[in-house]
Amino acid sequence: MSDKSLLNEKVESLAEHGWDVQKRAQAMHKRFDFSNYDTLRDFLDDLQDLSESEDYFPDLTFTRSHVNVAVKSRDEELANEDFVFAKEVDSIASKYISDF
Repeated sequence: MSDKSLLNEKVESLAEHGWDVQKRAQAMHKRFDFSNYDTLRDFLDDLQDLSESEDYFPDLTFTRSHVNVAVKSRDEELANEDFVFAKEVDSIASKYISDF
């Protein structure tokens, strides 16, 4: 399988899980909605731990009820490690969002 085919497969997989993958800007965005602020804070704390362990810090915006996460390419284009990071964010979110 070519690198481009593998990339397209990963993009499609994440898109099925709610990530908006922007090929031109080489970024992925996803909104996570939470039932309360305490749960949202727990998610952010876990995301901080992941970010520090991976030495990668996504762009975040948040309110009392949701967090927007932007995973941007560390190189010229999205790479495997960016997709792995996005999946790890999903894994964290699944602990806090009941209908994830």
